Amino acid sequence: MKNIFISICTFLLLTGCSSENSSAVKENNTPTSSETKMDECKVSPTFTISKPGPNGKDVPYGLRGVKGKFAIVDAPVNAGTNNKQLLHFWGGSTEKTEQLFKKQVKIIGTSKEDGKTVTAFESYIGVPNEEIVKPPHHYGESVGYLNLPAKGIWKLDAYIENNLFGSIIIEVQ
Repeated sequence: MKNIFISICTFLLLTGCSSENSSAVKENNTPTSSETKMDECKVSPTFTISKPGPNGKDVPYGLRGVKGKFAIVDAPVNAGTNNKQLLHFWGGSTEKTEQLFKKQVKIIGTSKEDGKTVTAFESYIGVPNEEIVKPPHHYGESVGYLNLPAKGIWKLDAYIENNLFGSIIIEVQ
């Protein structure tokens, strides 16, 4: 069963690097399947959100991923080590985002170089600190350790309660 899963993931990763071109994007900022295939060979972009700082005033916070869907902190990820990471999830509306709270999240990493897949992260989506971030909540967070075994380009598939939620591409150093 594991070999079949690995074979399928490898096939999808390799066919995803085709020269197919599409610039269509769905309304919720999620790439269409054609664009996802094209972007699978590119590291996901960075963007900034505002988050309350220790004094309660908003400060810029750098993320890498799909704005409004799934992102990680824009910081180096080192191979073969536990990288403390704060993942961010958006449900498309505050109600849908709040429905993500307390659900299990698992990140499956797939290496572009050899197709190897690993469980890179497991945790739960938490409610942001309500003393700092007042409801309604526009994003959920999951803190834990991201561990990828080798350097290179990795696709991170986020599963919430075993359902694919979103994917991003990162470079591991």
